[in-house]
Amino acid sequence: TVQAPDAMAGGSVLAAASLAAQPLADVVLPHGQRKPLSLFIVTSGASGDRKSGVDEAACLEIERRSKEESRRHFHAMERYQNEKATLQKGDPEPPEPKLQALTVGNATVEGAARLLKGQSSVGVFSAEGGEVLGGHSMRDSNRMAAMAFFLKAWGGESLNIMRGGAGFTSLLGRRVSMSIMVQPLLLGQLLSDPLADGQGFLARCLISQPATLAGHRPYLGENPADHPAVQAYAQRMAQLLDTRPELWEGGDGYELKPRGLTLNPDARALWIAFYNAIEAEQANGKELADARPFASKAAEQAARIAGVITLFNDPGALEVGEAAMDGAIQVMDFYLNEHLRLMGTGKQQQTDKRLRTLLEWMREHGPLVTTAQALQKTPRTIRNLKAKGIGLLLEELAGRGYIRPAPGGWEVRHGV
Repeated sequence: TVQAPDAMAGGSVLAAASLAAQPLADVVLPHGQRKPLSLFIVTSGASGDRKSGVDEAACLEIERRSKEESRRHFHAMERYQNEKATLQKGDPEPPEPKLQALTVGNATVEGAARLLKGQSSVGVFSAEGGEVLGGHSMRDSNRMAAMAFFLKAWGGESLNIMRGGAGFTSLLGRRVSMSIMVQPLLLGQLLSDPLADGQGFLARCLISQPATLAGHRPYLGENPADHPAVQAYAQRMAQLLDTRPELWEGGDGYELKPRGLTLNPDARALWIAFYNAIEAEQANGKELADARPFASKAAEQAARIAGVITLFNDPGALEVGEAAMDGAIQVMDFYLNEHLRLMGTGKQQQTDKRLRTLLEWMREHGPLVTTAQALQKTPRTIRNLKAKGIGLLLEELAGRGYIRPAPGGWEVRHGV
């Protein structure tokens, strides 16, 4: 009824299911390692591709609960302020009510950490991903720390935050999922970001950019919220969200102790076969050789997805079956293909931008540019590539005919 691309709708549904499932269980890989059911999903679509529409349907129950919590917190704060106003000298001050939220949109890392002080799980969800990727935490001076926070959150590790005034905070047993919708331009910037790639943030994200359906969406006159499938889905979301997660005794009251979801023999055999196939394709010259950071996590991602599917279908499940694993592997195959397609495009755009920057600089400082000038005087974005990277760009410009070797450097060919 929303008439959005399958990958866009599927990404939103999978992310919402991950948010509901992640406090309750971890998936146990065949070699015994436990992995969270947290998923980081990034979907790209242009304005009008109905990103908000799929999020509204996928997060119907989440949004309802978020509004209820906001109302409760508003009235609790009113009571708190009234109690404070009537305090007599020597009376103990009442505790300030803590705001809890299932999801946050444009939260900074510090804001998310403060929220997780009073709850076990959160989703970073936004139909306008610029709020997250373009927000305060992702500005140049903060991006490294922000990405490190998200990397630890994806792995279910302790989240340690040190900030002046607030002191040191260590959050144990927390879970964070992510679902952000971005414009194609912003996705291109993310894919070509060397920090996001180098730190491993992109390797942990399931990214897609489906083709638009614009021009093929006749009026239906149906409200997605009234559709029986959406209502059944929302009821299952409510069942999962109502399930109280197990907590560590002696913890801070919010430290999760998720049960383990093991793979049954058939699911285990499927997972091992998938793992071996992906590993073989990472060899030099093979299809995944240039995508090793992402490919090396593909089997784990498939297990996480299978765990989410399993728990959504049966909130009391103790093991992952063959059907869930087979479905998860098919989903992961899709994201592998998307990663190869989009990263290839992103890297080429990044290279073209650097070539253009270097050539423009050389035209301004030519016609002869010495090797020393190219290494020491070029714009910072080029100098940061060091001698090897700059050398590759110069060779590429020469191969395309824009410059040619000259004694001691390079000659810029004007009129080319």
